[in-house]
Amino acid sequence: MPTYSNLSPAPGNTRATALDTATYIGSPLTSAANVFQDSLDSSNRNDFYKFTVGSSSIVTLNLTELQPGSDANLILLDSSGNTLKSSPKPGNTSESIRFNLNNQPANTPYYVQIYLVTGGVSTTYDLSLSAETITDSGISDNTTALADTNRDISTSVNGGSYSNTDFVGSVGTGQFIDNSDYYKFTLTNSGTVNINLTPTSGNADLQLLNSSGSSLQNSSLAGTNPDVINRYLAAGTYYINVAANGDSTNYNLQVNFTGDPTDQGGNTLANATTINVPTTISDLVSTGDNQDFYKFTLTSNALVDIKFTSLSADANLILQDQSGANIQVSNQSGTFLDYIRRSLVAGTYNILVSRGGSATVANYTLSVTAENVGTDQAFNILAQAQDLGNLNGFLSRNEFVGNIDTNDYYKLTLTQTSNFNLNLAVLSSYSDAQLVNADVQLLSSNNTQIALSNQPGSSSESFSNLTLNAGTYYIRVYTTGLASTFYGLNLSAQGKVTRLEINPGAASSNPSNLTTLSNALYFTADDGVNGIQLWKSDGTTNIRLTNTSGFNPTNLVVFNNKLYFTASDSTYGRELWEYNGTSTNRISDINANTGNSDPGNLTVVSSQLFFTAVDGNSARKLWVYNGTNLSLVDVNPGFATTNPANNPSTFTTAFNNRLFFTAKNNSQIWSTDGTVAGTQVITTGGVTNSYARSLTVVGSTLYFTANDGITGHEVWKYQSGTTASLVKDITSGNNGFAPTNLTDVGNTLYFVTDSDNDFNLELWKSDGTPNGTLPINPNGDSPNIGFGSIYLTPVGNTLYFVANDPDTGVELWNTNGTNANTVKDIWTGSNNSIPTSLVNFNGTLAFAASDGSNREVWFSNGTANNTQKVSNIYASGNANPSQLTVVGTKLFFTATDGVNGTELYVI
Repeated sequence: MPTYSNLSPAPGNTRATALDTATYIGSPLTSAANVFQDSLDSSNRNDFYKFTVGSSSIVTLNLTELQPGSDANLILLDSSGNTLKSSPKPGNTSESIRFNLNNQPANTPYYVQIYLVTGGVSTTYDLSLSAETITDSGISDNTTALADTNRDISTSVNGGSYSNTDFVGSVGTGQFIDNSDYYKFTLTNSGTVNINLTPTSGNADLQLLNSSGSSLQNSSLAGTNPDVINRYLAAGTYYINVAANGDSTNYNLQVNFTGDPTDQGGNTLANATTINVPTTISDLVSTGDNQDFYKFTLTSNALVDIKFTSLSADANLILQDQSGANIQVSNQSGTFLDYIRRSLVAGTYNILVSRGGSATVANYTLSVTAENVGTDQAFNILAQAQDLGNLNGFLSRNEFVGNIDTNDYYKLTLTQTSNFNLNLAVLSSYSDAQLVNADVQLLSSNNTQIALSNQPGSSSESFSNLTLNAGTYYIRVYTTGLASTFYGLNLSAQGKVTRLEINPGAASSNPSNLTTLSNALYFTADDGVNGIQLWKSDGTTNIRLTNTSGFNPTNLVVFNNKLYFTASDSTYGRELWEYNGTSTNRISDINANTGNSDPGNLTVVSSQLFFTAVDGNSARKLWVYNGTNLSLVDVNPGFATTNPANNPSTFTTAFNNRLFFTAKNNSQIWSTDGTVAGTQVITTGGVTNSYARSLTVVGSTLYFTANDGITGHEVWKYQSGTTASLVKDITSGNNGFAPTNLTDVGNTLYFVTDSDNDFNLELWKSDGTPNGTLPINPNGDSPNIGFGSIYLTPVGNTLYFVANDPDTGVELWNTNGTNANTVKDIWTGSNNSIPTSLVNFNGTLAFAASDGSNREVWFSNGTANNTQKVSNIYASGNANPSQLTVVGTKLFFTATDGVNGTELYVI
């Protein structure tokens, strides 16, 4: 601030000789302080200063820096010398005057007198002078009645904000008096009002009043500290009072208004807002809007979740029926998020959101969802239990229990003593365990409890390794209270593993050629006494059917409900034989007398049995048997007897009631109806040496691999006529590696090939068209590495196979045609469980695998949880199960327990 000392002329002792401040500052006083320095003593007891103001102003005079022992006072005088205000503080205390001066004619002088009190010692001093222009609006706004017409700021406030500068000054602070300023505003809707009062030089207070003038809220901070009022207001008229409090000051008033959003919820039950579920709603309840009603309709039974996902203050949730009667209430305190979880039958319901506690306003976000429960499949009483039928393997059900469906009953039948497992997985999640829970009971046929699992909340329920006798059982899934949940029920039952020993002791009977006929297993085995003979088993008893020295039957096949096979005797050599259920009969003597025709490639085509056999000229030719007569199908008569290049190959299959086979060293595909005249060659790209193989029927199409000399070895297809067509040229160039493992899975062809010649074999599928011939997991990762996929086995529309992955090793995989995934890492880590002997066991995959403890039989339904070891034949070693063969509800296989050799087992 400017400071002036060594004043010349010095301040005089009278008004007439007063120092004119304009000499120094060149104008009337301004808001910037100017300091004049001088002194008083016994010979100069008074100093006078003259000043002017440009307009009505708040004049501030400060006398400071008085010496110890001195006493000087300060007086403000008008132009006539009348005292306007004085500051007579004792001793050397600083003196101060703030005074409001009216706007006078230009250059009207005012005076400041500083005088030394009698007895006071000499002193120097600093006199500070400033004048702040009064910014009074001049509006008559001193009462609420006047504000009704003179200071209405409603338009600005409803628009969002209002700002104004004005003045207040109390009685006794000067000639210019304005004790209070009133502002009126009328809100058209409810919302939050924020009022900020910022004084510039003195004290002023803030007050909010209602329409009748009663105070709602005050703010009276001292000095120039800003006063603030923040309040939620309903629609209506209000007043703001800015009041002087023994002081004078200019001020800035800022009013901001945030209106409530449009009310989403109806305010009465009759006016409830209709909502579609699912939905999310943002709204509020307040002193002016205490409750919001919403109405929704369920067209079917559903599990409904109603919850706040955000909440600024206390609010409550109520679920009501259509008439407004309460069904469930959630009234947690404060900002704890209320929620209601309830299963409801189809119908119309109401949601009420109400203000809770003392909060003026509660902003909320409301979420409403409904999950369709669906038609109840498992009924609520034992007598109506859902019948699951005979359980042998895995079975899964997904259902629901809740307050509208508290019990689900299931009935199952075991045809033999079985190892039973149950897992119930709660498929819903919620923070309150009391609202998500399901328990399970296992009951006998007379409703007696056998086992119970009642873990709390969403914990899974399970029964493991229960031994149950053959019979009828019931499962009850239930819930209590308000708990509701969807659940997954997984059941498995495996019959007791039984050894059907043929060669007692440590020796092995080595069962082989396991074949199903009706409800029995036919196979070959060596009892240690009679050599390899034909046997039959019903799963309980083994019966030896033959006792011919050196009989050694092989190539078992079922035809016309009889068993046909190749076997030897000392009179006729190795020929075709039949077992008709009571006796064995020789069918052929193709290589006369003791010569061996050694029938092979036995293939059933409708009412005919085809096979290849060696005649007396040592030539292997094609033969057919219709159940009565045996005939030669001589497709190339007179060929050299020792030339195997003309022999029918091992690639044979039945298609369209004809036999398809490869001949001439696997070079071409032939088709026959069993007669020479009805035999034809199928053309593959016009070449005579196509190296056809892997004949596989998928629906109405015969697929095979062949090489036309241009595209290399690829997949071809045939449906009728004499010509086959290329499916797709997958591997560029005249490649030398043919696709392998052609497999029918739900009328889709799967196979393995090397599409880019990188020696990594990939899994593919095809619908018979180029665009529909695609790789599985085309990114090149597992299972498309190394040897690729092996042991392809269909179970329904799912393909199971074995593949290698660097992380999990050689494990069981499956695919639905989109992605391929590991079913389970049976031998954890990069170890290899090497599943083998994969077979569809009535909808369950059965196979052999190692888990690091032993190698046993496993079952799988394609999920990790339901991939389980079901045998423990050789607890500390490798039972090496193989030749898994399904006979009705029984699974036969060969294995060893480490003591009794390799024998026949059944589950």
